[in-house]
Amino acid sequence: MPRPLLEIAGHDALVQMMAQHFKSLGYADIKADIAGWVRPDSIYWVNKPSEKFIPDLTCFNANGKFIILEAETCSTFSDAHTHAQFEIFRAHATKLGGEFHVVVPRQCGTASGRDAINAVARTWAIAMDNVWTPSA
Repeated sequence: MPRPLLEIAGHDALVQMMAQHFKSLGYADIKADIAGWVRPDSIYWVNKPSEKFIPDLTCFNANGKFIILEAETCSTFSDAHTHAQFEIFRAHATKLGGEFHVVVPRQCGTASGRDAINAVARTWAIAMDNVWTPSA
């Protein structure tokens, strides 16, 4: 399901927030799929090269560990596209000895964004190394 137009700016703001945060921490080779940044490389299953996904952000932390970060807005938490992205990004991060992070809005309706995405990821049996939310 495509992201509603009203949520695109919010999604991009989450990616920008994380790119700036990781930059402030001294992370290297930050690539973000938003204006003003170098776009991350596509990731795909070896046997399905036509099914490519571009993560919202990739970088290397201070210890050289590869990070894949995906931003989700409340309306995209449980759709099939998000599920497919989570599966491949988790597998790719694991293959490289890296981490898979997710950033979500602070609130989604009456639930916290963190609680909502954790519940969805549990149903998919996909582990996330960190879930970020805006501080305010």
